[in-house]
Amino acid sequence: MKLSASWLIKIKAVYIPLKHAVLKVISLSSWFSSIYYGLCSPSFRREQRAVVSGLKRHMELIRNDASFFLLRRNAHRLEKGLVMPKRKPIFALEYIGETVTYYENCLRSGAAVCDREEFKWAGDILKLYFASVASNPIIERARRKFFGIVDEQTVGQRVPYLRGTGESPVSTEDLLALAKRRKSVRVFLQKPVPHALLDEALKIAALAPSSCNRQPVHYRFYDQPELLRELAAMPLGTAGFADNIPMICVLTGDLSAYFYERDRHSIYVDGCLSAMLFMLALESVGLASCPLNWPEIDRLDSKLETLIKLPAYERAILFMAVGYADPDGLVACSQKKDLSELRSYNRVG
Repeated sequence: MKLSASWLIKIKAVYIPLKHAVLKVISLSSWFSSIYYGLCSPSFRREQRAVVSGLKRHMELIRNDASFFLLRRNAHRLEKGLVMPKRKPIFALEYIGETVTYYENCLRSGAAVCDREEFKWAGDILKLYFASVASNPIIERARRKFFGIVDEQTVGQRVPYLRGTGESPVSTEDLLALAKRRKSVRVFLQKPVPHALLDEALKIAALAPSSCNRQPVHYRFYDQPELLRELAAMPLGTAGFADNIPMICVLTGDLSAYFYERDRHSIYVDGCLSAMLFMLALESVGLASCPLNWPEIDRLDSKLETLIKLPAYERAILFMAVGYADPDGLVACSQKKDLSELRSYNRVG
């Protein structure tokens, strides 16, 4: 039974002061908050399960030495060491051996991996590393193993390079114009979205920064009518225009990319960095978008997991409506904060 607006107002009037009183108590101690969320509130249970599932899968990948996440991460760690202003003559002793093992196992896994540009990049970084560091027993063992599985010892092209000077190819005015053009569109033309245009935009989104270059995000696009209809109605922000969405994107993050619980929020940071580039790129190919909040509601998470067969270690970061904007449709003004409210310099407190 759906409650009337007047009843909702009355319930809210009681609920808010009651919750405030409870929060005043549990906020006094981290122990109180742990007990509260462990025994009284299920709000974090699905996130905890996803984190545990991600760690479990990460450990399985480590035991099998078969994780491309691990090769990508370690190659990036080597690359960061190589670009430091005061490069150490010896570094990465604690993980160079495992990095070569990851490379070897990815090499053995088949041509599909070997043809990936990322794999070639990892090989080039390893070659440059061995050409750059001083001698050490651990390094020498890894060097012999690495050059026992690769033929060419010359450094390839996918290595650190000079940043250089020169003007940006895009002016501030052009970038500002693109950012202003990007508005959340809720009125779309009813025409198919070419997958080729999405791929063009994704080439730009793929350049987004990512923690240790793990790139844990995946763009899941849906335009099959029945699936689209169900998915478009799921986010709370689509009321009133769900049936007008020609394509829905579910952006997910893979928690199996991480070894520690402390990194559980990295999927959201990396996902949003990528999503913002993607939305700007969509404008450049003639498409529009509307990012859609995905709230932490167990019922919705469970339904999504079943509907698109989402693994337990993957989490939805956000939904996004994508399509051709109807030129006769309205977009919200959404006045933004004044610069004085948005930033501060050397502020304490």
